[in-house]
Amino acid sequence: MSSRIKRFERRIARSKEKIIKLVQRWGILTPFQFQLVDPQMNEVVFPCNLGILFCGAFLRKYFNKIASRIELVFESFFFNIIDLGRYRFSKKMMSKGIKKEKYEGASVQILEKVRLHPTNKFYQVLIDKRIENNLDMIMALTNLPIYSSSSKDINFLFGEANLDHKTCVISSLTLKEQFYKRKRNRGLYNLRIQKEVLHEIGHLVLGLDHCENRLCVMKFCQTVEEIDFKYTGLCIKCQKKLEKLRNIYNF
Repeated sequence: MSSRIKRFERRIARSKEKIIKLVQRWGILTPFQFQLVDPQMNEVVFPCNLGILFCGAFLRKYFNKIASRIELVFESFFFNIIDLGRYRFSKKMMSKGIKKEKYEGASVQILEKVRLHPTNKFYQVLIDKRIENNLDMIMALTNLPIYSSSSKDINFLFGEANLDHKTCVISSLTLKEQFYKRKRNRGLYNLRIQKEVLHEIGHLVLGLDHCENRLCVMKFCQTVEEIDFKYTGLCIKCQKKLEKLRNIYNF
């Protein structure tokens, strides 16, 4: 009787594998089936090397300003900040994991549905690039709207960090004034990008906790108005956390 059960279980397992392969071939994986593969999950030792990858149509001209701001706020934490150039998803990969949602912001409700991409889609690319370029941490900047692969209810993210894989992704779409049907403001947009970059890098360095200080760049924000209220820097409490890390790693 037990041998029959085992044969039946093996048959089910083989059928399951076939179904998974068919689903993968057809490109209809759900966002939660983007399984991350990372053969080099090493603990980061500071100072370290950081790479920045530009996905989609995000302009690379922002690299120098972003790198300078990171070096200023996280002084001596990075040996090098490297421009990894542009990356574009293939048409097949671009279509995977997409879901359409309406944006209900604090300012203006966007009536059209927006095509959102899961963060794990970016994380796997970043993991591969991190290993390929012998980096410790890596970040993606994209114009594409994103939602969290860890929860189907977290949509229209400004950014997200994955500490296990030392990666983070920032989306510029909802940082633009035009998204809220307002006049373009390049200065405001530049500041928002810098603040979100610093916020996600801060998670990779300091951990997942958010700061309660409304002026600190590590404060969690749900709206662009809250981002605008913050400074492009750390509060005294978060600066002390950085100093503790400097003492731990003796630099």
